[in-house]
Amino acid sequence: MKISFLIHTIYGIGGTIRTTLNLAEELADRHEIEIVSVFRHRDAPLFAIDPRVDVVPLVDTRPASPTSELKHPLHLQPAELYPGTDARQKEYSRLTDERVREHYAASDADVIISTRPGLTAYIAQFGPERAVLIGQEHMSHNHHKPALRAEMYPYLTRLDAFVTVSEGDAASYRAQMPLPDTRVLAIPNSVPEPVVEPSDTSGTTVVAAGRLASEKQYHVLIEAFGKVAAVRPDWTLRICGWGKEKDRLRRRIDELGLYNSVHLMGPRSPIEPEWAKGAIAVSTSRHESFGMTLVEAMRCGLPVVSTDCDYGPREIIADGVDGLLVPVGDANAVAAALLRLIDDEDLRRRMGAAARRNARRFDPGPVAKQYEELFAELGATTASRGPAHGAAQETADGGEFAPVADCVVADDGGLVVTLLPRNAHGYGGPSLGGGGALRLVCSHPDAAVADRVHPFDKEGRATVPAHEEFAEGVWTCHAEREDGERVTLSARAVDQRGAMRAADRVTPGEAVRQLVPYVRHGSLSLRSWSRPVHAEVAGIRVSGRTFTIDGRVLGEGVPDGDPVLLMRRRGKNALELSFDAVREGTDGFRVTVPVVEPVTGQADAHDVWDLWLRYSPGAEPVRLARILDDVVEKGSLFPYPGIEVPKKRSLTALRSMARKLGVGPREKVIVKVFYSAANELVLNVVDKPIG
Repeated sequence: MKISFLIHTIYGIGGTIRTTLNLAEELADRHEIEIVSVFRHRDAPLFAIDPRVDVVPLVDTRPASPTSELKHPLHLQPAELYPGTDARQKEYSRLTDERVREHYAASDADVIISTRPGLTAYIAQFGPERAVLIGQEHMSHNHHKPALRAEMYPYLTRLDAFVTVSEGDAASYRAQMPLPDTRVLAIPNSVPEPVVEPSDTSGTTVVAAGRLASEKQYHVLIEAFGKVAAVRPDWTLRICGWGKEKDRLRRRIDELGLYNSVHLMGPRSPIEPEWAKGAIAVSTSRHESFGMTLVEAMRCGLPVVSTDCDYGPREIIADGVDGLLVPVGDANAVAAALLRLIDDEDLRRRMGAAARRNARRFDPGPVAKQYEELFAELGATTASRGPAHGAAQETADGGEFAPVADCVVADDGGLVVTLLPRNAHGYGGPSLGGGGALRLVCSHPDAAVADRVHPFDKEGRATVPAHEEFAEGVWTCHAEREDGERVTLSARAVDQRGAMRAADRVTPGEAVRQLVPYVRHGSLSLRSWSRPVHAEVAGIRVSGRTFTIDGRVLGEGVPDGDPVLLMRRRGKNALELSFDAVREGTDGFRVTVPVVEPVTGQADAHDVWDLWLRYSPGAEPVRLARILDDVVEKGSLFPYPGIEVPKKRSLTALRSMARKLGVGPREKVIVKVFYSAANELVLNVVDKPIG
């Protein structure tokens, strides 16, 4: 049969998009599937989409697109047929009314599934009479305002079925908003088997994921983790996602002095490699209709600490078996649950194994079967057609040379690059293009640097040994056939866990090397660092008007005597300042930098200082940097709070008198340390805009 999903946009990132794709791709094995995306706001979707699924965008809202319809006359007029109480109502227009109506007027879909309230109203109005109409509730009855519930009621009565993602929410609808002619039932969201190996829970990272929105209550999580970090300072929290709360959360992290412990990682897709880096997953939501992130984390082998909010978590987590449920909004309870798992490694391992087992019930196969049974019960045609046979099938039958690979950092720091099989979603595999052998070719932007070449074996694996030298910089990965045809190697998932343990692999007296694979513009790239001696930054503490930097000297250099920090100003007004550091153990150092000196010597409205360490008297200075982990670019992910101080400059008699009389604002500067694109430590002295 033909199944049509109607979604706000398939080009973004979020739980509704992810679960729609999971279900659509599972159903594509047996049915013709289309996803109708009302809006197309970017060129390519952020999630990979199975080529068997037909994506149909209706309104182009890309500002730079030659076909952009942002200024279409009908798009400038408010929607007449989209519910006015839906939170996204202002994004809809008479153009969206017209496009959705036109699409379904010509549709031969057997089943149409909507994914948000306003779109449910659309299919209730525009769905063909012969089609089975199903509305999905990705939030919950109690989450919606009374005005929206009232406006949606007549549309819900026109549906054949209304599907919630939890039994609790289905019961709430039946009790509070009975729909006599519409079947109301619960079918959970689905989460496929992860594309990376599960976590062994042995690390020291707690992971959370989801929109940075108020209902996720990340401020409670940050407060709770402050209590954790106070007693377990070696543990860190990573929050993956984006949203309107980012700046507020960033300020709270700085206020609590947690900038070395809590990191806002931005959106991550696919998310599984990030879960697998963790030892524990955590959620502090005020409400969850389901809890996609909980299941994703559990499928990756993580025990979960979650608030016991309506409705999803308590239907997903078996408290005390595969996770821990805590009261909503209780930072002390969240901290206590995290510490319980942190301090009991055996419990953490047992719960992680149970989480992985128990989450298998959310596999797309069983969930899709429930939907297919529902389609049949509602009278949908089952024999009208089979799966789609389009461009994806042509590729799978031996068309375009377009290999896709996964990459894993091994425990010793080497890399294993594995091609996806030819028959997996139409991607190219080791025998694509005539059966010739393939080679992994890594190239450096400097043409004078020789390529690094490794053959793919018959299983489609290429191994890059840990000892192989890569010049510093960004390397691009290609797949090359015997006939010399070379294409950029696309990446599906990159497992960087091995890179997190790089500092433990450094051998005293040997050069420091780090090779981190990552996805850049959809392709597999490698970031390499190679230094005879390296000063690795471990942490930075901002206090009053000073920065204190802790780190280690690694590589061929042997610290002898007290080290010295050198600050060198860039540009025509070059200057060098020095600050005495102290030795910490065999290879550690600590240095405190008062900001008064670079501020007093300010030469421009924006001074930039590079930080170097002379680790022994007479030794050549080395840059301070942070390279021995999995984060390729730390600048925006590991920020430090700035220090605001009065500007130091000579004053004319007039300005001096004006200051004494209190006339005009006092000029100030902001001093910040941060990581450059190469992850080297830099200090800025920047004039603060007046007013």
